Amino acid sequence: SNSARLWCVTKYLDVKIFTSKYHYFILYQEYISGPGSCLGGPKTVLLQPGSAYSFSHAGLDILDSGEVVYIQVQTKGVVGRSVILECGPTLPNVYIWGYTIPGTEHIRAVVFNFGQGPKLQSLAKTLGDLNVITNTASLLIEKLPLAAQGLYTCQALYDTPQGAKLIYYYVQLLVLVPVSKPYILVSDSSPAEGTHMSMRCGLDNGTGPIKYIWERESRDSTPISFAEDSVDLLNITNINRNHTGWYQCLAANEVNNQRSDRIWLNVIFGPDVPRIDVTPYSVTERGYSALERATVSLMCQASSNPPSQYVWFYNNSQVHTGQQYNITKILRMHSGHYSCLAQNYYLNTNSKTTITLYVYCEF
Repeated sequence: SNSARLWCVTKYLDVKIFTSKYHYFILYQEYISGPGSCLGGPKTVLLQPGSAYSFSHAGLDILDSGEVVYIQVQTKGVVGRSVILECGPTLPNVYIWGYTIPGTEHIRAVVFNFGQGPKLQSLAKTLGDLNVITNTASLLIEKLPLAAQGLYTCQALYDTPQGAKLIYYYVQLLVLVPVSKPYILVSDSSPAEGTHMSMRCGLDNGTGPIKYIWERESRDSTPISFAEDSVDLLNITNINRNHTGWYQCLAANEVNNQRSDRIWLNVIFGPDVPRIDVTPYSVTERGYSALERATVSLMCQASSNPPSQYVWFYNNSQVHTGQQYNITKILRMHSGHYSCLAQNYYLNTNSKTTITLYVYCEF
């Protein structure tokens, strides 16, 4: 029977496997052990895809020339983790695992089992911690290296009541790399208002496609997403003071996601046109007014980053530096034009405003 012939292979033969560009070769040594045993002598045979084989006392027989079943699957594993490569739901009578290195068409044997247990080949050591799962033909690769990526072929031969059945399992293994922690590169961390700048989400490792999400912290320190793209570059045109704040980027692929450290974007601007507040004050058609011998406080405010530096002028003559100018026991002779000059030394810009103050005597 076919089954008896297979037992002849597993019980009496030493088998070695060699590969060429497209085919498997089997070199086997037959032993004479008494009446009815297999014939002796070394033989070499080429396994042709599409046919099933058995060994008998007459040599190699083709058991079934029917259609071979081809099954193609894709399996994904992650570097450093474990992955299982399936070779059918049940244990075949005979199986051979081969590996095709990416970029080549050469197939090399990884492991085979002709009924005497799996025999790992030297190639298996380069593919990670590789073993055959007990009572199956499936491969378990632990501590998966990136070099294990490629096409694995399992030729599985089943001895069935209907005859031999040959199934080819093509397993395309994709080894995925998790994204590393990203980092942000900025063209200018302190851009001036009205200019352009860019931020790049740098990444050292990670299998694509990679999605980049840009986040900005809200006032309660909650990250809020404001941009999402498949490219790592974020361009901000006509930047303004509202862009000031904490930024971070998130890089994600199908394995994991990682956030960068925060960076502070410090937008330089101003000064805006100053505003002068007079205390105490009353307003007339002619301008601000104050009573003689009162203490009058002039406060200047102009939005700026970095903060403005202030200079006060009375009738075009400098009288004070600082944001607040106090005049104690003001007199009528102090009536006139008061100007506040706000300066941004970083941008070398300034802005000025003037009020008129009238001092009246108290009757």
